[in-house]
Amino acid sequence: MKKPNLEEKEFIKQNIEANTTKLLLQAPTENIDIKLCVTQIEGIKKAEEKFPSLIQSNELIYPKKINLEQTSSEQTAKYKASIFPLDSTLRDLTSGFGIDDIFFAQKLKKVYYHELDLTLAEIAEYNFQELGLTNIEVIKGNSLNMLKELEPTDIIYLDPSRRDENQKKVFLLEDCQPYVVDILPKLFEKANTIALKLSPMLDIKQAIRELINIKEIHIISVKNECKELFIVLEKGYNNEIEYHCINIETNQQTNQFIFKNSQTPPQLAPKSQLQRGVYLFEPNSSVMKAGGYHEICEHFEVRKLAPHSHLFVSEKLIEDFPGRRFIIKTILPYNNKIIKTLSTRFPKANITIRNFPQNVSEIRKRTSVKEGGEEYLFFTTNSENEKIIISCEKLQ
Repeated sequence: MKKPNLEEKEFIKQNIEANTTKLLLQAPTENIDIKLCVTQIEGIKKAEEKFPSLIQSNELIYPKKINLEQTSSEQTAKYKASIFPLDSTLRDLTSGFGIDDIFFAQKLKKVYYHELDLTLAEIAEYNFQELGLTNIEVIKGNSLNMLKELEPTDIIYLDPSRRDENQKKVFLLEDCQPYVVDILPKLFEKANTIALKLSPMLDIKQAIRELINIKEIHIISVKNECKELFIVLEKGYNNEIEYHCINIETNQQTNQFIFKNSQTPPQLAPKSQLQRGVYLFEPNSSVMKAGGYHEICEHFEVRKLAPHSHLFVSEKLIEDFPGRRFIIKTILPYNNKIIKTLSTRFPKANITIRNFPQNVSEIRKRTSVKEGGEEYLFFTTNSENEKIIISCEKLQ
């Protein structure tokens, strides 16, 4: 591991907003390793985006950009650290740059960091020291090869690599390394709790089919963008899975909806209920990913527009609904007459589709409604399988 010298630190400071591609084309300079400086500049920019609190008063060292891409954000790492008891010990078998371990260490009793890439491990170890984290023990080498010799801990954590041999992104469990399904029995010999950070693209039903002893599934979104599936397994657990739908909002507040899945279909809204003054609700991305539509209906006393139209209505305003809230202004049928005049009614509008045969760009092309403005249009299908347009006002 090479640390920037004083001249390189000054170069980084002076070029923090520079085009890194152009910097790499510069002629070599004595006492300045351009490649090292570019790596640090790119790392700082990524850190400002993903974990800003760690760089406010610390001089961290960064690895190559590819090592930072799978790194957790500060928001998701803090949330995961909040799940477990404070006196827990945790062993991270695929630590990488170690951001999750930093936040685990701020909450938990002891964290064991394991990393196969020796350079990456040296960088992480330096950063842990810089951050004053004395409860992280760094172990270099292949954690799976030494699994038999490792001391038991309360929790084993894995974030399997989601890149194939050609560095292309993958998300299926069988394509990630290590393949956790094969090694779960060995992991349960060393910990009663196994925690897995998985791709937000992974189908939850597929994960349930492949994994055993799932106790909790945490679907973590930031600003309504699904970022991680965090699955907690417990040795011998065979009861209902608990779903935690998490959305970390712009103000850092966390919106949370917890449920245990039901096979009962959600209650549908009759066509007559869709009228001016009724409230319309759109679940956030975590709820959508979890598919907890019956539970939404039951908990909030709302009705679903149609079996595959993931929108809900109620005569009552629900302040704590986990998603966006609107009040209906107009319901329009989707037909040629309405389409021809829609841009006259709504020159600009925010368009959303739910259970509708056309995508947003096709609708804009056909209707000439431009993007933006204060109007919100939902193109969807009602309980009688009719295509409709719902004009709404968004509520804060």
